[in-house]
Amino acid sequence: MITPDLNVGGNDGGDTLSLAERRPRRQNRQLPKRFRDILPLPPPTAPLGVSPAASVSHEEVSSRSPILSLPSVFRTPSNIFGLVRQYFTSTPPTHDPEEYVTLTDLSFILGNSHEEPDLPTTSGSDAQYHPYPNRSSFQLGEWYWNQGVQKSQSDYMKLLKILGDTSVDTTDVSSTRWKKINSHLGINEYNDKDGEEWEDEDAGWKRTPVSIQVPFSRTSEAPGARLYQAADLYHHSLVAVIWEKLANERDNKLFHYEPYQLRWSPPHLDTEVAIYGDLYTSPAFHDAHMELQNSPGEANCDLPRVVAGIMFWSDATQLTSFGNAKLWPTYMYFGNESKYRRCKPSCNLSNHVAYFEMLPDSFKDFTGGRGMTSECATHCHRELFHEQWNILLDDKFLEVYEHGIVILCCDGIARRFYPRIFTYSADYPEKVLIATVRNLGGCPCPRCLIPKDRLQNMGRPQDRTQRESLARSNDKRRTMVSTAQSLIYEKNYTVGSAPVEQILKSQSWVPTSNAFLDRLGPLGFNIFHALVVDLLHEFEIGVWKMLFVHLLRILVAQDKTLIHELDRRYRQVPTFGPATIRKFSSNSSGMKRMAARNFEDLLQCSIPVFDGLLPEPHNSFVLHLLFTMAHWHGLAKLQMHSDWTLDIMDQVTSAVGQQLRDFKATVCSAYVTHELHQEVEARTRRSAKQAVAQIGKHSSSGYRAAESHSSPKNAQRTKTFNLQTYKFHALGDYVSTIRRYGTSDSYSSEPGELEHRSPKSRYRRTDRKSFVKQLTQIERRQARIHCIGDKMITELAKSPHAHHHIGATQKFPVHIGDPAIKNFVVKLKSHLLKRIHALSGSEDNDDINTVILKDDRMYRHNVAVFNYTTYDVRRAQDVINPRTSHCNVMVLRSAYDVVHEGHNFIYGKVLGIYHANVIYTGSGMVNYTPVRMEFLWVRWYEPMVQASSWETSTLDRVRFLPINDQYSFDFLDPSDVLRGCHLIPSFEKGKRHAGGPGVSGCAGDKDDWREYFVNRFVDRDMLMRFHFGLGVGHVYSHYRSTPADLLPEGNTQCIPEDDADVDGDTDDYDSESQEDDDGTSRVEVVGERFGDSNESLSEQFDEMYGSDIDLDYEN
Repeated sequence: MITPDLNVGGNDGGDTLSLAERRPRRQNRQLPKRFRDILPLPPPTAPLGVSPAASVSHEEVSSRSPILSLPSVFRTPSNIFGLVRQYFTSTPPTHDPEEYVTLTDLSFILGNSHEEPDLPTTSGSDAQYHPYPNRSSFQLGEWYWNQGVQKSQSDYMKLLKILGDTSVDTTDVSSTRWKKINSHLGINEYNDKDGEEWEDEDAGWKRTPVSIQVPFSRTSEAPGARLYQAADLYHHSLVAVIWEKLANERDNKLFHYEPYQLRWSPPHLDTEVAIYGDLYTSPAFHDAHMELQNSPGEANCDLPRVVAGIMFWSDATQLTSFGNAKLWPTYMYFGNESKYRRCKPSCNLSNHVAYFEMLPDSFKDFTGGRGMTSECATHCHRELFHEQWNILLDDKFLEVYEHGIVILCCDGIARRFYPRIFTYSADYPEKVLIATVRNLGGCPCPRCLIPKDRLQNMGRPQDRTQRESLARSNDKRRTMVSTAQSLIYEKNYTVGSAPVEQILKSQSWVPTSNAFLDRLGPLGFNIFHALVVDLLHEFEIGVWKMLFVHLLRILVAQDKTLIHELDRRYRQVPTFGPATIRKFSSNSSGMKRMAARNFEDLLQCSIPVFDGLLPEPHNSFVLHLLFTMAHWHGLAKLQMHSDWTLDIMDQVTSAVGQQLRDFKATVCSAYVTHELHQEVEARTRRSAKQAVAQIGKHSSSGYRAAESHSSPKNAQRTKTFNLQTYKFHALGDYVSTIRRYGTSDSYSSEPGELEHRSPKSRYRRTDRKSFVKQLTQIERRQARIHCIGDKMITELAKSPHAHHHIGATQKFPVHIGDPAIKNFVVKLKSHLLKRIHALSGSEDNDDINTVILKDDRMYRHNVAVFNYTTYDVRRAQDVINPRTSHCNVMVLRSAYDVVHEGHNFIYGKVLGIYHANVIYTGSGMVNYTPVRMEFLWVRWYEPMVQASSWETSTLDRVRFLPINDQYSFDFLDPSDVLRGCHLIPSFEKGKRHAGGPGVSGCAGDKDDWREYFVNRFVDRDMLMRFHFGLGVGHVYSHYRSTPADLLPEGNTQCIPEDDADVDGDTDDYDSESQEDDDGTSRVEVVGERFGDSNESLSEQFDEMYGSDIDLDYEN
């Protein structure tokens, strides 16, 4: 143990006491809250018994969200992050899911164990495994059905673990009747009743025939409507799904029966603001809950009434990479559950409620070409879709929707549940199908009636007004559609005839009955409000892809070689995180087989790549536009919003609209742009395919026509930048949608895209014939096996508590007696001595010779793992590896740095990760037990003179200090690291040693670039660190600042200035003593700037805040 000489307060006998036996100069020393790594906590729990003082009047709480007035509210105490839960009732909830949330639930970290949870070694009766006869058979069945189709080496090891269990009886396994069990597990309601039935009540699959009326026009041989049985719909009963969900003990404890409003009241803001995240904390859920509570109850029923929030996803998908096997699944989620669990496919919270059918090929045989136009075929497709929804929204569901359903919950309390549909997530072609709106018509938006020629006004004040005044409603639509249908079905007009078009075309309606409006409209449901925004399709592969493609056209118009330079730059962008920024393909401009995440990466790294490719002033304009686009995208993807961040996003939305219009007017008009090579090829293939379909697929003339269409005559067509698109128009709805339903990740189409993996993997287990029926059976097997396992499986504990982790191995010793690194040792001992003084509270001895490294060795480690609390109060992790591009870290800037104003962080490249066994031999030592001390060897970056900010729309730029600078290299306490950071080279500036060997092999400076960009858009947490003070989980930023530090240009919201710290301490250091003389050199300033070994960060923090609390580096 280190036992320095502490002569504090004149204590007698102090020279003979060890460190553990002494009282330091300052008791309970601890880093101030601003600089500590605060572990994430769930929102404060609501105790069951609370005194009336916990309730406050509604008028005391202000909110920008519309809420129904009540006489009182119940508020929980705030937690360390300033979060408060507010219930609009005078009593706390009877069931509080936040009580069961652990740090593991709040963590994105995999944990120490990657093993699957084990079944208890001791089991009860074999009846609990029914229909499996025993535990051994169940384990093998669970391994086969629920451990994936493609068995990996990990799955093989799990199989060996099952077979190697001492409780496994091979006789029991060999005698198991597997085929009968699998058949029994896959029983559904459509099976013949003579077979065995599933004894537990669950949402089995049904099979219902679907029929539609096909209209034949007056020009056909036999005009009039004919009944056509299109297909069999495989579906669940929605009521049965709700019943099965609420009877599930595994999910019950985390199911929110009562909504609440999450509010944020940090010490650096004068006003309490609303927090937007999950659906059950949104104004939409709250309004539905209050409307239900204020409505007349059921006769002779005083049970608690609960809203069951329903969220739908649907999207057709290809089941194989090759072939034409398709599936159109519909998924249902519950908004009462946390979105962090809903969006994880491994949590199995998605309910497959239906597999929709499309018009079969036999439909052409039914029509026989008799008066059937393409418009009529499209009409029949819409009719089939809504007829299937009529089956799902059956009379039983309508009864439950209006009167509720009584369910005895797992906590022993009977409640009456009322289903309410809040959101329906789909891409644009399906949105217009759901809304019964014409695809890309004159009014293409499924939510409003803004005409197509006004879509480019997104972000302007008149556009905001028109979105509300021209919102779609069913009032006028009902009459218009009814009139059009009478023309089609009674007077036998064609669907696309002039009389029908005259009625519907002006507002882009179609003559199809809408199942949602017809069935649920009388009960107050509006499907147009439920069609929420979709960031994946509307922006990432929508507006941003459109802009990226046109920028490529401009580069080709400027110089064809610029495309190759752009691809070269993207290839050199370093990766970041496990999958945050992936390695770019060799040909990014080709955009081959790119998903939305690939386009997201292109945007996040676009500024350094496009820098300098175009001449001025177009270069600056494009960089400014890319900055605004990346900023908007980062804000739109935030998983936790506040009123402050939504105000910022509202302004950035207006900026996106204005800058894109200016881009079209100034930059695009300066270039004559044509189709890219890949666009020409794609158009040629489409033309050839259409020619084959029109002239005859198997005729020789058809193939000759295809060849004539594929000839490259006039290959490249002129292309212009088009802003009159629905996807651009949809950007204006994001702020209002987030304020209404919570953050976009809760209802994005991305969870539905991820869930497509389930039917695709199940398809491989089918025989490819009548696979839809087999998919329903496999789904039931897996769900029922999960249900059996839930009764016995307990989750393993995972521990993401530590701030960082550096391995304990000593396999890679570095002998530091080498005279070549003599100065290295001096700096290291000085660094360690300062840390020892900070721990002990003593600064009496500055002799570095009192620090001894045992055996003159330190031990190298390959990686260091840093855990940190994100802006949305979750736990995340960065892995630092000096041998890869994941070697850069960021540290909070010390207040002693008065030179580089505007920079809140400093950055360093980790050259080595070490620990050493340190012995301190200062006065008062009584033993020489070595203590392990960890440290990082860092090469510092220095910020450029230019201070970047949101107002300038530029990224921060940094560069390495010169190699011979005495402050270029230093040691850093791992506890001071905030997280890893993403630095992208400034390709336009070039390398520092182009083609040269560099100066230092240890520093690896041969690959240094002259400048680097700090990528503040690399992920959402990084974005909020640059919105200093607005990240709920970034406690270090919760102190008084100026409005310019928080808000972009144009925001007039004011945050009063105050020097008070979050802990109530004040910065009482003498600011005059920090002023530099005119003769101060840059090197001296940098020394103070980066907190070198001569003055440790912990000491600076201690002096700044005068803390009297114990320094606790772990917590």
